[in-house]
Amino acid sequence: AVLGHCTLWLGVAFVEPGLSQPDESPREQITPAVITTEQQTTQRNWHAFWRHHLGTWQGSWTRYTPDGDIKETFASTRQFTANPAKTAIVQTNRYRYADGRSIEKEWSYNIKDHNQQDGFAHPASASMRGLALDNGAAAWLIPSLAANQFTPFELFLTDGDRRHSVGVLYGKDGVLLRTASIREQRRGGSTMGWSDAILQVKPWHPNGPWKGQKIQILQDLSRVPARNTSWRWKDEEESNQSNHYLPDRIILRCPERLIAGEAFSIEVIWMLNDDVMQTITATYDKNAELVDVNHQSLSPTHSPN
Repeated sequence: AVLGHCTLWLGVAFVEPGLSQPDESPREQITPAVITTEQQTTQRNWHAFWRHHLGTWQGSWTRYTPDGDIKETFASTRQFTANPAKTAIVQTNRYRYADGRSIEKEWSYNIKDHNQQDGFAHPASASMRGLALDNGAAAWLIPSLAANQFTPFELFLTDGDRRHSVGVLYGKDGVLLRTASIREQRRGGSTMGWSDAILQVKPWHPNGPWKGQKIQILQDLSRVPARNTSWRWKDEEESNQSNHYLPDRIILRCPERLIAGEAFSIEVIWMLNDDVMQTITATYDKNAELVDVNHQSLSPTHSPN
């Protein structure tokens, strides 16, 4: 199979060796003050993720074709443990299939060896990086994309002890290969869980204008302070995106194909209830460089009577 040599981490498949390597060229005029600032920025990114994602997460994964048909579905447990300072992590993934098969993988990583200037790395991938916002939303992606390589993404949203992530994988030709929905509940948590539905649903979208707060993390891990924002649904023709309608009121919007020289974005929309919605979006420029990852917390804008 095309993806038979891929390694699984947080929900998508990525290829080894990495799709691209971080720029290791020496930089000029790096002062101790700059180094200190960089260390603070990268450490904030590291701790922003682990402050929200430690624990044992139980749930299910479902992988889909680009047309929305189910490729496979299986139960999973992802366990993340840390030392008291949260600077060393042990991750254990267990996958359980309906035919009785089971797979277990374990990795160890730490802030010294895996915390980079463009995000935190994982032992299973040389090129992918984690970028974490302060509220639990996060992205696992390649900041600088390379031509003729597999291109994976995973975008996370959380609601207390409930976590959802969407995986997207593009082939070497830039064509969408598959998507994935991972719905999990932290063991011992009190937040309401997920439905058992796995089929994608009929097209729908949130109605009316929405308003709320938007936060951003840029490619260099600097952060834009929270600010007011507004949001409305854009039709496919207007957004130039394909829509994937996942269970539990989650929508993935992503290109059917990544085209060289064209900017793009990948967005996940989650309606938690009729009055609460979250979005997370990773945006790239025309040079295939990550611009930012942003998160929006939204509520409906009610028109006056």
